[in-house]
Amino acid sequence: MNWTLFWIFLILGIAVYIAVMFFSQRQIAYLSVLLYRQGDADAYLKELENWQTKLFFNKRLRKMMEIDAYMLKNDTDKLKSIFSEIETYHLSDGDKMTVLEKQMSFEINNGNVEKTQEIYDELTKTYNGMKDKQRAAHEDAMKECTYIKAIRIDKSGKYADELFKKAKDVKDPIPSGVYYLKAAQSYVLKNDTKNAEEMLNRAEVKLRGTPYNAQIRTIMQSKKYDAVLEMRI
Repeated sequence: MNWTLFWIFLILGIAVYIAVMFFSQRQIAYLSVLLYRQGDADAYLKELENWQTKLFFNKRLRKMMEIDAYMLKNDTDKLKSIFSEIETYHLSDGDKMTVLEKQMSFEINNGNVEKTQEIYDELTKTYNGMKDKQRAAHEDAMKECTYIKAIRIDKSGKYADELFKKAKDVKDPIPSGVYYLKAAQSYVLKNDTKNAEEMLNRAEVKLRGTPYNAQIRTIMQSKKYDAVLEMRI
């Protein structure tokens, strides 16, 4: 064996791997800014078709990445088409949970309570079928779906305090703000107006510059806190 060539190829391989990881993470960050910070779904979808994105993400993954953009656009027909197409894919349990989580939000936002319950049951089945290590990695995702079920299906505010704690613990302002909104929904369901108002005030600060902010300000100005239950989060 030519050890010199071996070490050259090894070093080159490591260098390529590091470069791919760096540029793929940078592309993910840029896509996140477009969609979640700027709320520009069209620019995000266009970027998904650029060669840079295609270089790092295969067609199947890009199709999954389209979901959030079309949810922001509220394009029901396109989302139905995407979910139908993805159902034909052979997904890992982790990817399946990710898609089902988004589909659950889609169905509940369209008032399809029975379908939402079916998806939640499928999520629970998938989650319980995972090995311990994998289940631990998806524990938070399963919890998020449980929050949705409690708020939107069961009309229960039992996780209000837990959501408040999560909002305080999360460092990133956008996820933190979303947790504050969910906490506000939960406190409304508990008829706790004081805490609901506080959660909205905190959410407004965290979500400045996002599409949610105008809705929050309208609710706060009108003091019709029940309206937070209609927000799609």
